[in-house]
Amino acid sequence: MRLSEKIMDLRKRSGWSQEELAEKLGVSRQSVSKWETGESVPDLDRIIRMSELWDVSTDYLLKESGPRQEFCAERAEDASQDMQADGTYTASDPQDGPWDGPGGHSTSGSQRSGFASGDTEESGSVRWERSVPPVREVSRAEALDFLEMSRYAAPRMALGVMLCILSPICLLLLGAVSEQPGLFGGALSISENFAGGIGLTVLLVFVTIAVGIFLTTGMRLSAYEYMEKEVLIVPEDVLRETADCRADYEGTFRASVTIGVLLCIIGAIPLFLSTVFFEEDFAAVTGLCMTLVFAAAGVFFLVSAGTVHGSYEKLLQTGDYAPEKKRANKKIGAIAGIFWCGVVSVYMLLSFTTRSWEYTWIIFPVSGVLFGGISALLHATAR
Repeated sequence: MRLSEKIMDLRKRSGWSQEELAEKLGVSRQSVSKWETGESVPDLDRIIRMSELWDVSTDYLLKESGPRQEFCAERAEDASQDMQADGTYTASDPQDGPWDGPGGHSTSGSQRSGFASGDTEESGSVRWERSVPPVREVSRAEALDFLEMSRYAAPRMALGVMLCILSPICLLLLGAVSEQPGLFGGALSISENFAGGIGLTVLLVFVTIAVGIFLTTGMRLSAYEYMEKEVLIVPEDVLRETADCRADYEGTFRASVTIGVLLCIIGAIPLFLSTVFFEEDFAAVTGLCMTLVFAAAGVFFLVSAGTVHGSYEKLLQTGDYAPEKKRANKKIGAIAGIFWCGVVSVYMLLSFTTRSWEYTWIIFPVSGVLFGGISALLHATAR
């Protein structure tokens, strides 16, 4: 095991984030990140300080092989007291006794059940309660398969979202035509029932296709759910390759986000012009439909690029997928299903009862902003 892997292993098994370790060592989080990816090596003073923090020898840290050093209960007690301040884990009634390193077995017959939330370990009267996410080692094959699957899923998930946004356009246009029998000299005169039937059929077909895409793609991605919820130990070479891939993708990601945002902003122009310069309801509905088309195209770029970029962050455990945010991600995932099912139910109920399809769509952007606030709050409280 190399120095970079040992630093990451000891830090995660101690329940510390990169920021917390950086604070204890008097360096920046970026320095710790570079140590763990092998981009740089800590100086001798920092290595000595780490050996004191984890009560391991400098030989253990610097040599690429060798047994894990003992981690005394006194040092474990100090570490646990440090962690009590930020809620990572707590300890009660610690006693003297040898330990076989952070995450190892006690030489006095301790019983360990792991590092999952709520797990405990006992040694005599020592009882530790851990609240950090479980640790999982990821092989090179798993990591590469996950990245490949994410690239496969990105355009499909984006297409599904795009279809949901486009689904009410036919209903809106036909409904506007049915309410104006004299439109285009009566050449497009259709009944309200016919317009509603065709429009709803198209809407349901689009939504059904989108749901099918979400289900089939989601089932293939479900095998990698642990990437979001568990603390990962990834081989150093895979981390370097992933970091290089993310760096290469940054240009594409920024361009896609820029295009997506611009399309969403430009999409408001047809709606604005149609309501300002035309009095007919058909013009306003046409402007709304063009807005939805622009928004759907913009969202396609945002979702597709965000999915690929997010896969790199999950594997590198940066951004919203840093180890200290794993608990928040688990809560957000549980809330998201309930939240968006409720939003869709409210949207359908209001739309069918009021028949104001040209206005009820605003529920989705408002809900997106609200959900973003909920996610930010959960991440903030998880730190």
